[in-house]
Amino acid sequence: MRLTAFRVQMYKCIVDSGWVEVPSLAVLVGKNESGKTSLLKALHKFNPFKPEPYCMDTEWPRGCRKDRKDSQVVCTCRFELSPDEIKELSALAGREVNIRTVEVSRCYSGALEVALPPDSFPNRVNLKSVEDILSSLPTLRNPAGDAFRKKARECEEEARRVAREGRLSEFAKLRNRQTKLLEEVLSPGLNSSRRNNEEQYLAEYAGKLDEASQALSAAPSVRQGATEFIKGRVPTFIYMSDYQAFRGTAHLEQVKGRRDRNELTEEDRTLLTIMELSGLDLDDEVRKANSPEREQRQYDLDDASVTLTRTISDRWKQRRYEVQLRADGPLFYTFVRDEHDPSLIRLEERSRGFQWFFSFDLMFMHESGGTFKNCVILLDDPGLHLHPDGQKDLLRRLEEYAKGNTLIYTTHLPFMVDIEQPNRIRVLSETDRGTVVTDDLTVSQPEAKFVLQSALGISGYTARPHPRRNLIVEGLDDFWVIGELSSLMSRSGEPALPDDLLITAAGGTAEAAHLAAFMVGRGLDVVVLLDSGPGGDENRGNLVKEWLGRFQSKPTRVLYLGECVGVPQREFSVEDMFREKFYAQMVREVHARELIAAGCDDIDLSGDEPLYKRAERALAKYQVKLNKEAVARVIRSTLSRMQSSDDLTQETREMARNLFAAINNAFPRGQ
Repeated sequence: MRLTAFRVQMYKCIVDSGWVEVPSLAVLVGKNESGKTSLLKALHKFNPFKPEPYCMDTEWPRGCRKDRKDSQVVCTCRFELSPDEIKELSALAGREVNIRTVEVSRCYSGALEVALPPDSFPNRVNLKSVEDILSSLPTLRNPAGDAFRKKARECEEEARRVAREGRLSEFAKLRNRQTKLLEEVLSPGLNSSRRNNEEQYLAEYAGKLDEASQALSAAPSVRQGATEFIKGRVPTFIYMSDYQAFRGTAHLEQVKGRRDRNELTEEDRTLLTIMELSGLDLDDEVRKANSPEREQRQYDLDDASVTLTRTISDRWKQRRYEVQLRADGPLFYTFVRDEHDPSLIRLEERSRGFQWFFSFDLMFMHESGGTFKNCVILLDDPGLHLHPDGQKDLLRRLEEYAKGNTLIYTTHLPFMVDIEQPNRIRVLSETDRGTVVTDDLTVSQPEAKFVLQSALGISGYTARPHPRRNLIVEGLDDFWVIGELSSLMSRSGEPALPDDLLITAAGGTAEAAHLAAFMVGRGLDVVVLLDSGPGGDENRGNLVKEWLGRFQSKPTRVLYLGECVGVPQREFSVEDMFREKFYAQMVREVHARELIAAGCDDIDLSGDEPLYKRAERALAKYQVKLNKEAVARVIRSTLSRMQSSDDLTQETREMARNLFAAINNAFPRGQ
């Protein structure tokens, strides 16, 4: 069975996710704390490799305490049946069944329920089971009277008909009634051979009817059989977070002690998985640690190394590993290399990217029983530690994992979203009734669109010739306003951004860093423009240190908007380049209907915070949420209608001049 859709209800921040259709590879996109992990954990607990029940005390949504009940369904999954599964269900039903999908749900009590159409799977015993049970009815020996023989045949036919029709309560009453009917037609003569055969048959028949009645009552119905068959075919759900890396080094006696005290850590469990897949036993290895037979111990470890290496090579050909296990007394080590890096070093000393791939391959092999198929793979934010090029490689790797399985992963990284496959994208949005999931990208909330906007920016960038100079801004609001403001200054004969400069919108500081690293890695000149804020210096340091500082041959400038326009040492966003009155007018235009309905004639934007924060506070008084992105679009439209920069205030025009001069000066000379 293959997962095609799911629905999560009453779990943590999710009251009702709605039905989420999923192809074989699907991505859940959303900002941090939007409920991505909760969604995956609810799915994982539906049918994990090791039972992990739902916990009402810690997982029931807050604020809904009065509605708590064990029978509440947490996760419902819709599965597509394979042709072979449909064939087996048809055999159970005794006729061809037309169903192609089934829904299975699990509630807080742990009960697994299968929803089946009643007309396809009746609540009676399977016909084959009926025939098997009734095959033990006795045969009337010769000689026997014609009347008795006829009545015996009628009784047996009635018994088979009642059993086939599932009338079990009526079947239980047949013994007494049919016994009387047969007694009435016994042949005369107490000691005749006919009479003896008939009496023997009557006794055996009555006993077999009792046995058949008990067997039919105990036998599962067609519906029960179909239900158990489907439950047995539910795929295993495998969950892995980005931080769940296997550990191959340990002090075996300490691990054994924690195991005996039932205090195993996650690192202990991953080590035991490696040992199990290698055919090693922890107790044996602890005993061997104190044995003088070192040569035999190393021989066993070499054999285990070959066993694990061969298993991985035979079952997972997309990446070939070689494993070598070593031990020094109670200390156990795992050395690994793959075809892309021939160095044989300890697992913990490999790159985080290597550890992630290797760990997931082992987990996948362990929890799928070595089959690598018929699983639902759930990955929570994979690729966080990978360079953008590595993230693209990971996307290709996920394609391989999804063959024969359903793979669902969450992300807030633009390089982990394949814009060319929009059918795979599902967006998480937060509502008053909890987190919901949609595949309609046009109606999702602005916050949930940031990653998609960044991915679209990347996709658009990589799809056309690469310009030499690139400006990366944090979001679409910066992209629209700065781009249109530059156009206005340019057609007014004032300094502006050059025509050969490409502006790309990211979805925040981290995504801007990813984009910059991607571009710099291709030999391009990049300037990153960020909003000014209290954490500006820290953000700049992290950005340069973690991503851009490694590209020494291509220095990348990180600029802050407030410093560029001449307003340093305070929070500053692109909206602050305009006066309060102008921005208030744009906000009222976007939210006109909501403000009129709330009885608001004007909004107060006084204060020292950035304008958009003041607008958020002012609108919140009327239960209206600021659509910052829509306001930026209106600003862009207004700027595009201006005849010249004279239509700007002197303050805005001066800020624009300073901004464009700072950006242009940040690029290397002579370009």
